[in-house]
This record gives sequence, structure tokens and C-alpha cells, in this order.
Amino acid sequence: MIMKIRTIPAVVFAGLLLAGSTAIVSGQDEPVSRNLINPDFVKARPAGSRPSARPKRYNYGYVRSVRDPLKRKAAAPASATGAVKAPKPVLKVTEIGVTMWKLRSPRSGENGYLFPVVDADQKRQMWLAERVSIDTTFTAGEKVRFAIESSVRGYLYVVDRESTSDGGFGAPFLIFPESPRDDNSVGPGILIDIPDQREDVPYFNINPKQDKYSGELLTIIISPEPITDLRLNEDGSIAATDALSAIEFGAETEVFSRADTSDRIYSQLESSSACGPKARQLEREKTQAKPCGVNTRQLTRDEPLPQSIFRAKAVTGKPAVAFVQLRAKE
Repeated sequence: MIMKIRTIPAVVFAGLLLAGSTAIVSGQDEPVSRNLINPDFVKARPAGSRPSARPKRYNYGYVRSVRDPLKRKAAAPASATGAVKAPKPVLKVTEIGVTMWKLRSPRSGENGYLFPVVDADQKRQMWLAERVSIDTTFTAGEKVRFAIESSVRGYLYVVDRESTSDGGFGAPFLIFPESPRDDNSVGPGILIDIPDQREDVPYFNINPKQDKYSGELLTIIISPEPITDLRLNEDGSIAATDALSAIEFGAETEVFSRADTSDRIYSQLESSSACGPKARQLEREKTQAKPCGVNTRQLTRDEPLPQSIFRAKAVTGKPAVAFVQLRAKE
């Protein structure tokens, strides 16, 4: 089990996350299994105070396609004599950036934003966060956090389920926002840090408790409008599972990841652009452009990009969904 000291129920993950030559055309209806060059994040972010004469080239290598891992079956359509065939829905691709970070003690000469950590000897240390692959398998005692960015404006929801080695999944818990009523607006260049860096314990402990425990399945949802029917039980689990299933069903993404080693260490720059739940509670003046208040800055086109990009295909006007599997073992 992945545990966090506060905020998220103890029975669930308390918060956590190839260079090439063929481009994917921005705004196309179908993901393409090729390398991704200069993703939508680049043009969606502000240019910065000194735009480069020659834009930096960002390459992401294709990793895999991901369909609904919950493997639910669609209901059989009702037959109707003489029914008019519905038009094929118009699809839109939304890019969802995910970066997983593993905390560790800094090495000589390394600089970056430092997080307070209680180590295995119960001593308080200041550690760095280092990018890791989305395919990393974490082990007991490791400390993890992740950041999410959207290439479009919308509303972010993150749902977590424990996964087991026999293919099973636990109950779904809403880990962002903490309540469906909270501000959860997102936009390009604003990082959503989970947990918030301002938390007393700004990381998740990998702490498997079940023999069959294999990690966590995260559902990341970017919705063009607030989702109003995700009712919660007292323990934080989602009561309206039918509404969640309707959003998740049939979700399909293609995953791309960086192979370069740039931006390896979480920086002060990223920290100044991060926007977690606690920051949203402390700031009063918020807009969708600056969801954490007037002091929030956006990352620019030449500043750190996500480690992985999930290109989520969805019907225009409907939520985009990406599934992220966090693997863990003893």
C-alpha cells in the first residue's frame, strides 16, 4: 500500500507519477504510433520574455497504446426498426503530461528544489526529486510524487485504485481535488503537484500491505466542464461509480516519453509553477488562467516539459482520460 500521513485515506494510495523523425500533426483526430516532435504543450505555453530565434526541438518516443485497463464490456445496443444511423462522433486529442518523481538524498554538486523527508532512521533530511520512467517499479520504503500538466484549459480529476497481481482493482478514490467542490482548473504551463509541495509530508511512501498488491491505477481526467456527479462516501471513495465508469469506458491513449536526460532534477523553476491543493486553499484571488492566485507563473516553451505525454482521444466536448499504472513491490 502507498501511504501518506494525512489527507488521503490509509487504505489507498495517498497521492502519488526516444527521439525520432516523424511528427504527429497537432489537432488530428487519431493518435499515430510514431515519435512525437514538439508536442502541443510547446505551442500552448507562453513564449517567454526572450523567444528563441530557432525553437528548441523536443522529441518524445512512442511507448505503447493504452485502452481501458478495467476491461469493462459495453452494453448491447438496443435495436430499432428503421432507426437512423447516428453520425460518427468527432474526436479530439488532448495531451496530458505526467512526470513521476522519486525522492533521494542529493549527491555532491547537485542543485534543485529540496523537499523535507523523514528517512528510514526517522531522521529529517532534505532530499531532491529525480525524474523516473513511468515504467519504474517502486519498492517498499521509496518516496514518490508526481506532476500533471494539460495542454488545454479544463478541470482536472485524479482517481486512484489499488491494483493486484491477479488483475483486480480496489475501490476508486478521488485524490484530486480533495472535494468535487474545490477549485481544480488547469491550463498549459501550470503544474499540478500531488502531493502539494507545501504539505508537511510532500511525498507518498511505498508501503505494500497485501500479498497480491502490485501498485496503483490512476485515472487522470481533463474535463472541459466541471463534473458535478462524482459524489463521495465518507472515506473519500467515489459513490457515483456509474458516472465514473461512463467517463472511463472506452478510454484510449497513446503514450510517449522523453529519452533525454534534461530536467532530470526537480528545479526551483518548476516549484514556482506548481499548483497543489494547499496553494489553492491559501490564495484568494484565483482565475482559470492563474488557478493558484496572482503569483502563479506559467512555464514557458523553453522550460521543462513533462517526462511522458498521454495523447488521449475523446469525443469533442467530453472528458479526456489517461490511465497511469504505478507499479510497486516489496
